[in-house]
Amino acid sequence: MKPIGLGEHGQVTVRQEGGHHVAYVRYRDYGGRLRRIKRLGSSKADASRRALAAVAESVAAGVGGDFTRSSKLAAGLEGWLAMFDGLVERGRRSPTTRDLYAGVTGRLIVPAIGGLRLGELTAPTLDRFLQAILREKGPATAKLCRAVLSGACGWLVRQGGLVTNPVRDLTPIELEGGRAAKALTMQEVRRWLAHLDADEFARRHDLPELARFMLATGLRVGEAVGVTWADVDLDAGVVMVQRTIVPVAGKGLLAKRVKSKASERGLIMPAWCVTLLRARRVRLGAFEGPVFPDSRGGWRDRGNVGKAFRRVRGDDFNWVTTHTFRKTVATLLDESGATARMIADQLGHSRVSMTQDVYLGRRAANAPNAVALEAYDPDAATPSS
Repeated sequence: MKPIGLGEHGQVTVRQEGGHHVAYVRYRDYGGRLRRIKRLGSSKADASRRALAAVAESVAAGVGGDFTRSSKLAAGLEGWLAMFDGLVERGRRSPTTRDLYAGVTGRLIVPAIGGLRLGELTAPTLDRFLQAILREKGPATAKLCRAVLSGACGWLVRQGGLVTNPVRDLTPIELEGGRAAKALTMQEVRRWLAHLDADEFARRHDLPELARFMLATGLRVGEAVGVTWADVDLDAGVVMVQRTIVPVAGKGLLAKRVKSKASERGLIMPAWCVTLLRARRVRLGAFEGPVFPDSRGGWRDRGNVGKAFRRVRGDDFNWVTTHTFRKTVATLLDESGATARMIADQLGHSRVSMTQDVYLGRRAANAPNAVALEAYDPDAATPSS
């Protein structure tokens, strides 16, 4: 006879006892112990169904760990965030991501569905919640809630509180308007920089040179404000990208390693950017610390940088953000003939698909294709023999 495996049950036996149909079945829990279930029914089939249902519930509830089908979702989310804290401490996740997840969990998820038991987490229940968030808060917030629920439920599966992750079966959430890249044209770049140069607030907050540096390198704003003079070799014209500056609740601004190995990179700067940095170094008399510090010489808050740019951009450039600079660099390199891999290396992407899908706009098909297809012109005169 085949031994009963973990989470499996044996054959159901039904007996007549005192005018009742009684079903017996043995199952093996995830601790390796054999247990027996007894259930009464109005018929042999009913008793058998009740016994098997009891086995399924007992197995699911006792998969192991601290969570069962009776545990509340709020407790599961709390456990998942505690696990996430460990990843942050080991440098495997960003503290800003943790704060973002914790914020949406406390504001939206727990108040709405935190009281649900894990056994009640079905795809329809979670789908109704996310569709309500989509209507009330928009697609970006709905996608964030979905990411939290997917991560938490996946972790709860591994803890034994859930058998499967119900988030996998939910309705996809699409961002409005797609994710087409929008970049500055070269004419717009010149107008934008002239606009910054002419604005007293922009000059006072060091925006003209920071914008030029980001347009020369394609760095994320957190990476740009994290560059120190020790990272810059002006003789070689190279900048090493090694850290990003992030705000952490209760700790202020912290320098963290960039988000991935691909993001840790050395970039050759264009000559005009090297000239800019040489002049800046002489003017500031700085040989250490951040290249673009705050007013006290320390790390600069990337959120404040974004606010400063938004304050001065005006009506003509009200769509420009610091991320527009990265898209502009990607588009310029794309138009110059750089490969997607080369552009991904410049931007610090580990996946070329990210560069292609998000940062590169669709261009007309390659010109050589059109040249080849000219041979099939149906209206062209047939050469005489």
